[in-house]
Amino acid sequence: MPVADTEVLFALSPRDPKHPQVLKLLKGQADVIAPDTAMLEFQIVLRARGKKPAEVKVALLALREALAHFNVEEMKTMDSGLLALQCELEEKHELSYFDGLIAASALTLDRKLISNDEAFDKVPGLERLPLPSPR
Repeated sequence: MPVADTEVLFALSPRDPKHPQVLKLLKGQADVIAPDTAMLEFQIVLRARGKKPAEVKVALLALREALAHFNVEEMKTMDSGLLALQCELEEKHELSYFDGLIAASALTLDRKLISNDEAFDKVPGLERLPLPSPR
């Protein structure tokens, strides 16, 4: 089961420009995993955008509902081993902190990641599955 990057989580919102692409993907993809690392980035990005805790809570609950609707499984991956792998990936492949976390989650799960972010192409053993082209 491929792992969803944070951009997939944000694109579950109908206001996101990638929303049609993600709907197409989820309708055609049997199983997708939302790792805890992507959920954490989702929350932190909302906070960085100035959202109050109550607004973030509403967004997280809406996200949870959308994930359940599309049968996207939430997966816990964070432990000391994953955090150590994140450090290695960040340093070796010049990834951002969160790209390193999400790549580490994907490597420990399916080795496949749904993302348009080409930074993940630097990680050996990780297959990036881009979002479908918009029509």
